[in-house]
Amino acid sequence: MRSIKIFLIICFLQATNVSAQSFRTYAGEFLQLGAGARSLAMGGTAIATVDDASSGYWNPAGLSQVPYPTITGMHEARFDNTVQHDFAALAFPLGKDGGAAISILHIGISNIKDTRAALIDINGDGIFNGDDYIDYTKVKSFGNYDWGILLSYGQKKDSLFSYGATVKVIFRKLDADNHATGFGVDLGVRYHPRPELTFAVVGQDITTTLISYSSGTKELVAPRLKLGAAYLWDIFSDSNHTLLPALEATIRFDNLRRIAEVHVGGVSADFLLGVEYQFKRLIAIRAGYNDLKMFTIGAGVHLPRLSIDYAFQSFSAQDQLGNTHRISFSLSLERDKWKRSQ
Repeated sequence: MRSIKIFLIICFLQATNVSAQSFRTYAGEFLQLGAGARSLAMGGTAIATVDDASSGYWNPAGLSQVPYPTITGMHEARFDNTVQHDFAALAFPLGKDGGAAISILHIGISNIKDTRAALIDINGDGIFNGDDYIDYTKVKSFGNYDWGILLSYGQKKDSLFSYGATVKVIFRKLDADNHATGFGVDLGVRYHPRPELTFAVVGQDITTTLISYSSGTKELVAPRLKLGAAYLWDIFSDSNHTLLPALEATIRFDNLRRIAEVHVGGVSADFLLGVEYQFKRLIAIRAGYNDLKMFTIGAGVHLPRLSIDYAFQSFSAQDQLGNTHRISFSLSLERDKWKRSQ
């Protein structure tokens, strides 16, 4: 418990250090889109429940639990296939109590039309009116993308406590002439007072992630603090029917105010809920409520060495932005020579 207290103090000190600095509220928002359909179907309540290679994204402390090398991937198409979001990760055990992962995030929009040089402004007023027209031979196309590369390590201290860290490097391209790079660090811990009960804390961007653009603009991503808990309930004591409820709070320090569910000054909090029902560890049904104040649902199938998961979220109530479908897999490379040493 003393380690958790120290961790919380570090997170709050980092947040205090940036409270007087200039940062953009949504500068690193693409890093918050999530990874893995299982966690996203549960409303994003992942820091106390995730147990595959996506642990490097959600909570690196979970990497200490990965028994074999594991590959996971996810694809998502948002807003009528306009935005493509992909995630992939490889995790592997290190010794008896450690684990590491490398993860890649990508979000991109292709074939964006650039008409800035195509306006034929007859009257020279800079406005499309009168006899003005568009010369379509001068219309160009470009792509917009964000990439994140995450290097993570998790370590188990004992049967109760584990901790980890993730270093992330960010690459952005807004248009053909404006690129950016960034660097940040996340820290995470997990505490198991009982085998079925898990508490977790994650500090994201605790170093105040700096994103620097080729245009000279600089953005700061403010730290976030996530607090989570999960309880695995064996409904009939035969392990054939289990229920996993999870609760999470995201505390932010970037003046969201009324946008958030709770706020005091520049500090705000949003709450996430999730639940998973599993039958014989073969079929899972999930539901959740995320920080966008939307409900999510999903399902999963667990085969030997392979899990396939699906998550659904509807944006139709928000200006007809459509539905979002997420599909992910997790493949465990179960070989004796690669198994975590005992």
